[in-house]
Amino acid sequence: MQRENRRLAAIVAADIAGYSLLIGRDEEGTLRALRAHRQELIDRLIEEHGGRIANTAGDSLLLEFPSAVDAVRCAVAVQAGMAARNRDIESDRQIQFRVGIHVGDVVVEGGDLLGDGVNVAARLEALADPGGMILSDDAHRQVRDRLDLEWQDEGERELKNIVRPVRVWRWRAEQPAGSTARGDAAAAPVARNSLSIAVLAFKNLSGDPEQSYFADAIAEDITTELSRFQDLFVISRESAFSYRDQAKTAKAIAAELGIDYLLEGSVQRAGERLRVNVQLIEAKSERHLWSERYDRVLTDLFAVQDEIVNAVVSTVGETVWRSAAAELKRKPIENFAAYDYELRARELLHRFDKQSNQEARALLIKAIGLDPNLVDSHITLAWTYVLDYLNQWEATGPEALDHAFAETEKAAALEGDTYRVHRLYGRIASARGEDDKARAHIERALELNPNDGDLIATYGGMMCALGRLADARTWADDAIRRNPHYPGWYATLSARIHYLEGADDQAVAVLNRLDRLTIVDHALLAASYAQLAQTEVARRHVAEVLAINPNFTISSHIAAASYRRAVDRGRIAEGLRKAGLPE
Repeated sequence: MQRENRRLAAIVAADIAGYSLLIGRDEEGTLRALRAHRQELIDRLIEEHGGRIANTAGDSLLLEFPSAVDAVRCAVAVQAGMAARNRDIESDRQIQFRVGIHVGDVVVEGGDLLGDGVNVAARLEALADPGGMILSDDAHRQVRDRLDLEWQDEGERELKNIVRPVRVWRWRAEQPAGSTARGDAAAAPVARNSLSIAVLAFKNLSGDPEQSYFADAIAEDITTELSRFQDLFVISRESAFSYRDQAKTAKAIAAELGIDYLLEGSVQRAGERLRVNVQLIEAKSERHLWSERYDRVLTDLFAVQDEIVNAVVSTVGETVWRSAAAELKRKPIENFAAYDYELRARELLHRFDKQSNQEARALLIKAIGLDPNLVDSHITLAWTYVLDYLNQWEATGPEALDHAFAETEKAAALEGDTYRVHRLYGRIASARGEDDKARAHIERALELNPNDGDLIATYGGMMCALGRLADARTWADDAIRRNPHYPGWYATLSARIHYLEGADDQAVAVLNRLDRLTIVDHALLAASYAQLAQTEVARRHVAEVLAINPNFTISSHIAAASYRRAVDRGRIAEGLRKAGLPE
């Protein structure tokens, strides 16, 4: 067996923050500036510090150094040099690098570096601030007593597809006055507020693991209610719930999410009785600001949720409390069995696969049969039809959108002018090609709730369909900022934008980070690999597409994606055709 060429190295992964947005604003100017930065500063510093460029890909660099000290010295010099070069450039046109550094074992193949050490460095880079740097603990041990730099210990982090947690250390360059810590956020459509919170998954103390969906639903509903307050930045469900089984302190979780407060709790359900314990924690000091226990009957659940939301917004600050112009209005539970079916269906919907979608729909139809006035059931049922249409699972034609619209109409009659209703109307209108109507509904939804990550990503998807790729990237980046552990469809949107911009390699890189791929992901990977002339890999994804939907056609796929520009439809069709999918 051939022996791998291995060695220990300091690996540096760097990429440009907000690169797609920069390219969208001024492609030629950005590429020209990047070439100048490389020729006049970066390449020279790499050589001076004994490093070499192992790989480049558009906005990213992979570097190898013989020592961590040399790697960090080079990174600091590059960041200082870039700060000086950016000084007289408008903030929305500045090129800023994120840097991740790890010391580990690598495999050398040709001139390229492969292996787990490279993957760790790449994951660390994604955590860094623009103009800043993240070190693994292995790298930090090599430099802590040799370089006069200040490092912030951020504790152990779970890195995607890395088996063991990695302790990380952050270095930030001194920020110019008026700048933000994260460059991408400066371009975000909704400003980051000073008060921020995450609602962690509530613990299920009912003694029955099958009751976990109930505890999740309570925490999710509280998240939804809190996100309506414009002066409160609320982390999305997926990111907050990702800490469910992790033994991390409030301070560590808050540092990872960049938030001020945590809400945690537990739920115990026994027969018709309900006990909810909840506490609000100030993250920095880990001080418990408020706690309460609610012992109620199940039909009082909505009242308990409203009491918790009121207590939270009044405790975290007067600014948030004043923004609550209207009282919370929740309908009482008239038929708890119907509500229980809806909660189970909602948990299934979060799995985003065909079978779960079908099971969710069956439960929702039961729920509506028991209580036609339960608005959440109509909202969730409408989404099952939208997901069917977008993913080509079951009801794939216009009739799926008709069913979704009918359920949205019922929800609107029950709930009125809410962001949930407008988001659905907007998504359906966009799929139907009714662009003015879609935009009006989504923008109204954003007025009613500017904090919801899914809603922000939905707007980004609409911008993508319209061919406004720079705007789409801005909204997609903001959704990810609010939901760092985002669901897979955010990545699908991001990859689609890359593909339409002609960045096939970046589309592939984004989708290959996902644990599960949908039919849309497989189709996009097939097209991307075909454009990269990687025919065998493209064909593997074609097989996956046809296994999920044997009736897949290029024309139906493009229709479902609602691309408005001929150039975008043409590029999608070209890639799918090269991959070998049927017309």
